[in-house]
Amino acid sequence: MVGGTRARQSGTLRIGWAVWMAIAIGALLAGAGPDAAAAPCATGAPIDARLFLVGDAGAPEPEEPALRAVPAASAAARQALGPERTAIVFLGDNVYPIGLPDPASGGRAKAERRLAALLEQAGVPANRAFLVPGNHDWDNAGDDGWNAVRRQAEWVERAGARLLPREGCPGPASVELGRHLRLVFIDTQWFLHAGPKPRHPDSDCPADSEAEWVASLRQTLAAPGHAIVLAHHPLRTGGPHGGNFGWQEHVFPLRETASWLWAPLPVLGSLYPLVRGAGVSNQDLMGPRYRALRQTLATAFAPAPPLVYAAGHDHGLQVIRGSEHGARWHVGSGSGNARLVSRVREVPGTVFALAASGFARLDVHGDGAVSVSIVLAEPDPEEAFSTCLAAGAP
Repeated sequence: MVGGTRARQSGTLRIGWAVWMAIAIGALLAGAGPDAAAAPCATGAPIDARLFLVGDAGAPEPEEPALRAVPAASAAARQALGPERTAIVFLGDNVYPIGLPDPASGGRAKAERRLAALLEQAGVPANRAFLVPGNHDWDNAGDDGWNAVRRQAEWVERAGARLLPREGCPGPASVELGRHLRLVFIDTQWFLHAGPKPRHPDSDCPADSEAEWVASLRQTLAAPGHAIVLAHHPLRTGGPHGGNFGWQEHVFPLRETASWLWAPLPVLGSLYPLVRGAGVSNQDLMGPRYRALRQTLATAFAPAPPLVYAAGHDHGLQVIRGSEHGARWHVGSGSGNARLVSRVREVPGTVFALAASGFARLDVHGDGAVSVSIVLAEPDPEEAFSTCLAAGAP
């Protein structure tokens, strides 16, 4: 009996050490620090415009770290530059889990509280804020998605912000920021959505077919200045939506549905990332609709690539150099909710990747130079990385 007890204790110790080793390895693989070659723009010109990018913040806790850090920084920018030269963009998944339900729904009050908390903590309406629709805003890609995203647009406008593009249209919608920057908003869920949505020829959208959308986006990108495309779904990512899963996804797969479900399924759980990697979900880069979206965007970008394609979806912070026929830079800023931060790893072109709560900031100088900075929100706001994206006039 004593021997059996010792054997069980020994086995327990081995399991314990295995868990701790997994945690240690996972921590090492969770993120990559700044690239040694990263450097600020060599310009003496003052800042002309400042843009804050916060993604996937749709279930904010009281005093959410990323949302708490933005208002002070944006208020300083607004005072120095003026409100017309500063803006905050929420990169989708603005209300978890199914966007803004119908007023008769039992979940409406909770969704309104979450959306109100997001805007209030970010300092809206004092700060100029824009929201991009994400898959969760489209009823988590459900049948009521088109209605849900239109309801959210009406609600946020009453609160002093704007959701773009409106009416469930794919876009593009553009806003000038300062002298050199053009914000180009697109709704990537429109392309991935299998349910009802505005389609040619029976909608009021300026562009409601792939061909019309490509032509309109090309025209928008061809105008002078730096174009920043703002969307929810990334084109490149080192996170789970790009097939990069860590030990947590293998051992605790149920956290994908609820962040508090720390129920270990160490063997069965490994089936989840394997199935995801096979492309069964159109919310992953490997899914058939997502692959078609990426090709469509490459076609649209080919004549005049935007300087930056910024997105959320994966819950980490990333800066990735672009590739041929794509955006020149990819910025991933999807960690607006500290409880939902997920693994991120380097992919080809990565100059920064970190699994941490925070946001990205773009600074545009008077001579057209553009830099990106990554600001970590915890324990106190701290600029962890900065690099020059474009030097001189565009």
